[in-house]
Amino acid sequence: MAARVDLIVFFVCFLYLSRNLVEADWGLSLKEELKFKKRLINLKTSAIKSIQTRDGDIYDCIDFYKQPGFDHPFWKNTTFEMKRKLFSQGMRAKGKLPLNIGLKGPGCPYGTVPIIRISKYDLARAKMLSKIYSSNIDEEPGHHYAILRTKIDPNRKLAGIESFISLFHTKGVTGSQYSAFQMTLSNGFDTIKTGFTVNPLLFKDNQTRLFAHLTIDGRTQCFNQQCPGYVQINSQMPLGWPIDVTSVIGGPQFALKLRINKEILDGPYSTKFVWSLYYEEENYLVGFWPPTLFGKLSEFGNQADWGGEVYSPLDQPSPPMGTGLTLPGTDTDHFAHSRRIATAYENAKFNFVNPIDSEVYASNPDAYNIKDLGNINEYFGRLICYDGPGGIKGA
Repeated sequence: MAARVDLIVFFVCFLYLSRNLVEADWGLSLKEELKFKKRLINLKTSAIKSIQTRDGDIYDCIDFYKQPGFDHPFWKNTTFEMKRKLFSQGMRAKGKLPLNIGLKGPGCPYGTVPIIRISKYDLARAKMLSKIYSSNIDEEPGHHYAILRTKIDPNRKLAGIESFISLFHTKGVTGSQYSAFQMTLSNGFDTIKTGFTVNPLLFKDNQTRLFAHLTIDGRTQCFNQQCPGYVQINSQMPLGWPIDVTSVIGGPQFALKLRINKEILDGPYSTKFVWSLYYEEENYLVGFWPPTLFGKLSEFGNQADWGGEVYSPLDQPSPPMGTGLTLPGTDTDHFAHSRRIATAYENAKFNFVNPIDSEVYASNPDAYNIKDLGNINEYFGRLICYDGPGGIKGA
C-alpha cells in the first residue's frame, strides 16, 4: 500500500513539474507580453474590417500606413513619398489569384492590407519553435535536409533567388515536427527562408501553408508577419496563407513561383533597398523586409539553397518529406521538386540565371534524398527532385 502511495505521489509531482516546464518554455516574458498587448490594442482600434476565414484565422484589414511593420526605425526614416510609392506597387499587385488562394470575395478594402490576428499563445508557440528551428545547415540534431546549394565562395554577391516549388501536401507531420519545401538566401548568420510547409506547432493545423522565416545575426528568429519591420504589400495574399489546391501523386500537378529580390527604392543609382518577396509568374509583390534587420545580409546574399527540410524531436521518428516516396526517381508527378531554379547576381540588373556553382547535399540519404537533373529545357529550367519517407529517430 505504501509503495502504491509513493507511486501516486511521484506521478503527481511529475505532472506538476512537467506542466511548469512546459509553461516556462512556452511563456512570454513581461516585456513580450506588454508589447503584444500594445500591438493587439493598436490593431483592434485600427482595423477597418475583420475577415474570418473558413480555417478560423482572423485577418484585420489595416490602413497600409498604420500596419505594425512601419514602427521599425528603418521605415520611420523613410519618406512618405517612398511609402506612397510602395503603396502604389501593392495596389497594382492585386489581380487574379492563382490556384484560388488568398482572401476571397472583395477581401480587404482599397488602401488596407490583411494582418493576421494572433493570441499570446500563438506568439508563445512561435517562440518555442524559434528555439528548435534550424538557423543554418550545420548538423543540428533532429534536422534533416535534401537540398541543392551554392558552393562556398566568399566573393559571391547575390541580389536574389527564385524557383517554382511543387505543391504536394505532406502527410504524417504531427506535434512539434515540420516538413517544408523551401529556398533560402543567406550571408553569414543571416537568412531569409520562404516556401511551403506543414507545421502544426506554428499554424495549429496540418495544412500546407506559405511561410517566411528570418534568422538575424544567428540569434533572433521570427516567422511571417511577426518579423520586425515586415511590411505587407499585397492586399490579397498574406504570409501564412493555406494552400488548398495541391498536387496529386501521378495526377494533376501544381506549383507556385517564389522570388526573394533586392529591391532598389530611390532609382537606379540609389543604394537604399529592401528585400522583397514575390509570388507567381507575374511576380506579384507580397511584402518587404528592411535590410537593417541584418548584419551581412544588409548588403547582399552570399549563399543560397533550394529543396526540402524536416524536423522532429529526437525521441520521435522523423516525418516524411514531400510525397514520402523513396528516390531515385525523375518523375515530377511523383516527387517533390523545384524547377527553374535561378539566382541574380549583384549589379546584374536582376537577370536570373542558372546557379552553375552548386552541389547537392543530403544529410540522411537513406531517409531523404535529392536528385539534380540539371538544366532541362525552358519549362523546367534547372530541376531538382527531393523526397523521402523519413523514420529517423535519435539523430
